[in-house]
Amino acid sequence: MQELTNFMSEAWRTLTESFVLKAILAIIAEVAIYMIGLKHVQVLGIFIILVLLDLVTKWAAIGYQMLIDLGARPENISGSDKYIAIPAAWGKGLISSKHMRKPFVTKVLTYCLATAAAWCFDFMAGNYAFAVNLVWLYLGSVEFLSILENMRDGGNSTISGLLELVQNKIDMLLKK
Repeated sequence: MQELTNFMSEAWRTLTESFVLKAILAIIAEVAIYMIGLKHVQVLGIFIILVLLDLVTKWAAIGYQMLIDLGARPENISGSDKYIAIPAAWGKGLISSKHMRKPFVTKVLTYCLATAAAWCFDFMAGNYAFAVNLVWLYLGSVEFLSILENMRDGGNSTISGLLELVQNKIDMLLKK
């Protein structure tokens, strides 16, 4: 057991030591990509941000539900309480890999494959914007709706009206 604890603490130390460097390099790379103007990579970066927001709002909704299950009244839970409850939800095992790594990787791979297939379609058709824009609209809309649903599930009752409005607008766009 001591070996496992030592291994985990060393792994955590290594990860956190290089985190700042990795974050700085990622920011530099992102700025360089935007300066170069690779639109597909730019949109991938935005899609990744949407997926990360989706994950955080999902975790907050799980934290909110945990607080409710522990006896807290919804009107007494502040907007920050559900985010503060995320580590406790991790500790209780309510948030696990299925709420983080797997959906993130699956969503990003889906984005990449769908965008590549749409680009191929557009290239063959000689129209360089139709299918790619359709894929981006669909995938971005799904993530945006998921974020709104997570916020609603996390106790934000005012988001319900916006969620319904956005769903109707997206449905109208996709039916055209």
